[in-house]
Amino acid sequence: MTSMSTTTATATDGYGIEHVPGPWECTGESWWFTCHPLIGKRIIHAGSINPLDFNPGVNDGFDGGPGLIMIVRYSDTPVGPYDELLYIPGYYTTPHAPSSRCRITNIYVSSKETIYNGRRNWNIPKHLAVFSFDSSTETGRTRITVAHPESPESPFFAAVVANIPLLSRVPVPLSTSLSPLNLECHQPELRAVEGERGRENGETATTTWRSFLPWMGGKVRFVKCVEMKNGNGDGSWPDKVDGVWSLVLRWDPGMKLKFPVGKEFV
Repeated sequence: MTSMSTTTATATDGYGIEHVPGPWECTGESWWFTCHPLIGKRIIHAGSINPLDFNPGVNDGFDGGPGLIMIVRYSDTPVGPYDELLYIPGYYTTPHAPSSRCRITNIYVSSKETIYNGRRNWNIPKHLAVFSFDSSTETGRTRITVAHPESPESPFFAAVVANIPLLSRVPVPLSTSLSPLNLECHQPELRAVEGERGRENGETATTTWRSFLPWMGGKVRFVKCVEMKNGNGDGSWPDKVDGVWSLVLRWDPGMKLKFPVGKEFV
């Protein structure tokens, strides 16, 4: 069942997908992999930026800081359930704030409806992918893979997370309102992905910058990352993924997410 109480679907602009403007209220679960925290390294992992999305030079102002690789399983959104892999390398300079802000530089989802609406509403550079979740209650492990639709048997991202004895049993209430970090995202305008596949998948362009401050709340627990391969988007793998903490923040099912109307800079 999807929730349409705070949104109104409107006509498309030629992509054949309904526009569902913000705000959005969603429910799901998530895994947060923290990258190079607290040490100030300016690392952008392979696959973190898709060259099809942004105008040349727009991502040059990388200021480093803590980054995230996030997996989200949405069970309820205004466009239906879907899965998501997103990259936030850290903070970038922006022409619309006195200090740097977070930026989502690449994101893969399992739904064309959220590709079109995420790009149009918030300048989030979404692309289509195939997700697999394989969990074992006996081992307490979950294997997560993400692949391109044309090569579902060759994932470009894979991670195995496992419960930590005793520690993973204890859920703790948490809200991003308590974060000491500024989680406001400033997103540059997007280029449309050319060709029939880009139009079929809803990979539309935008013409102005947008900002938004997402909110998440629910119960979290700590698990550990025992394996991660983060590809280059073409099926190839780097030798290793540097700077990713083995401690993973696991948001339990029932987590709430709110995405406000994006502020448009004209």
